[in-house]
Amino acid sequence: MHDCQSCRIVVTGIGLCTPHGPDRETSWQGIVNGRSSVRWLSAPHWTGSTPMAGASVCFPPSRLIAHREPLIELGLTTATEALVDARLTEADLQQRTVGVVFGTSKGGLHTFSRLFEEFRDADNSNVRPDLCRTGHDDWLDVLPNRAAAAIGSTIGGYGPVLCPVAACATGLAACLRGAELIQSGDCDIVLAGSADVSLQPALLGAFRRLGVLSRETENAAEACKPFDRQRSGFVIGEGAACLVLERMDSALARNAHCHAEWLGGRMLSDPHGLTQLDPVGTSLQQLLRDLLSKTGQIPNYINLHGTGTLTNDLVESQAIRKVFGLQTDRIDCSSLKGGLGHLLGAAGSVELAATILSLRDQIVPPTVNLFDPDPECQLNLTPGKAKPKQIDHAWKISMGFGGHIAGACLGRFVQPR
Repeated sequence: MHDCQSCRIVVTGIGLCTPHGPDRETSWQGIVNGRSSVRWLSAPHWTGSTPMAGASVCFPPSRLIAHREPLIELGLTTATEALVDARLTEADLQQRTVGVVFGTSKGGLHTFSRLFEEFRDADNSNVRPDLCRTGHDDWLDVLPNRAAAAIGSTIGGYGPVLCPVAACATGLAACLRGAELIQSGDCDIVLAGSADVSLQPALLGAFRRLGVLSRETENAAEACKPFDRQRSGFVIGEGAACLVLERMDSALARNAHCHAEWLGGRMLSDPHGLTQLDPVGTSLQQLLRDLLSKTGQIPNYINLHGTGTLTNDLVESQAIRKVFGLQTDRIDCSSLKGGLGHLLGAAGSVELAATILSLRDQIVPPTVNLFDPDPECQLNLTPGKAKPKQIDHAWKISMGFGGHIAGACLGRFVQPR
């Protein structure tokens, strides 16, 4: 362990698996092209009598049967792609202290549902539950930390392995914690991200009862309309992202390619309610001010949380304009949830990865399904079509049920002289 409080942190690897595609570049092209991967769900994802839209993840064919629990496979898939992208060899990993911070908002729902059905069938047929074909590993796969543990076991390191759970801010919280481990000197490299595979009837029904899902019944691809006057809620998607965060001196010593520089982050809470937002956005405004204080720079681009609910989009828009005032007009913004769906525990990490790729390619991705912008959401929202732009500083905002609010600042990487 060493003192690294003034060290600079860079992103050297990105792994992505989303409804747009099974890897980073396919997913990114779907985002940039403004595609919607939202479809009407059918069994086993949804068995209700009324239509339900959602966006299931595109698994790489080679991993479809590698493990029973898809949440774990998403973690391993994205971590592997991130390590390859970072050009980290086994020798590199052995020579450095490597940590894992990989979260999820719920754990292995697919395994839990399968075990529930097995035991219910056993009960109905008078078969002893202890004679069902499930083993100890099956039950362990229900735990939220199993993806993080699998990644840690794969890299074979002795650094910390953590699993944050912060609702829909989980992915960003994981990356914030990963950066802190490097900043404190506990790690040289951290694999940070999150995954979520939640297209399960029970969970979908619960979100519907909360009244936060889209009420669209005609066109699934247009069900989620962030910041649109006709928005009525979000749709649930699945996916994962994993980033390689690394000390800059470590990355430069091995001639790694750096996608972006990590400039700082912040987490706060909104105590207004479990599922409600403070209508004034007090905590969110404070978060934005803290991020501005950390960097001293107005961002060129903000990747918004943008769920497509009436309250979220309005509060987020008004908080940004309140903090930046007239300078808001210089900032381009977008939400990715119209095309990807709301990836819940994976939203923060996937959208952060897209923010980094925006810096890499100098392009603002579009807000899909923004046809009639709400006049009360007065932001540059990049409707429908990506916008080439010089981006030197980009921010990502995430918010989650329970009052979790997180933000991260990234900068275009400039080679030190």
